[in-house]
Amino acid sequence: MDLIKEFIRDYFVIFGVLIIGSVFLTPPDTINRDYVLLTMAFAAIGNLPSIVFWSKVELSESSRRLRSIIHFILVLSLMLTFGVITGIVTEFVEYFIFAIEIIIVYGVVKFIIYQGDISTATTINEKLKKLRETDE
Repeated sequence: MDLIKEFIRDYFVIFGVLIIGSVFLTPPDTINRDYVLLTMAFAAIGNLPSIVFWSKVELSESSRRLRSIIHFILVLSLMLTFGVITGIVTEFVEYFIFAIEIIIVYGVVKFIIYQGDISTATTINEKLKKLRETDE
């Protein structure tokens, strides 16, 4: 159940970052319903590789790092392939620029999720500290 919650949360973070980036970097007349739908599809495709983090047991640090590398490679490969399929990229320079954009969005999404996790961990630690103080 936690995996599903994370999957949904990550989808909306990815979608939000893509939309915000589009608003700042794309001419306003090109953002329409089809553009938003394509952005939703890219967010879904970009979120699919998150399945590599699923495990019945707690992952070790080395396993988590390896899965993070695999996740990044899968995201980059799927997004570039989807960009070619949809016709967004057609030549090498566009392909290269699109790869850079994917890397930037990936970094921003990871940073936002990391900040959310830090906030959650801080809240949990504060509650545990209060609980420990009440028990004593």
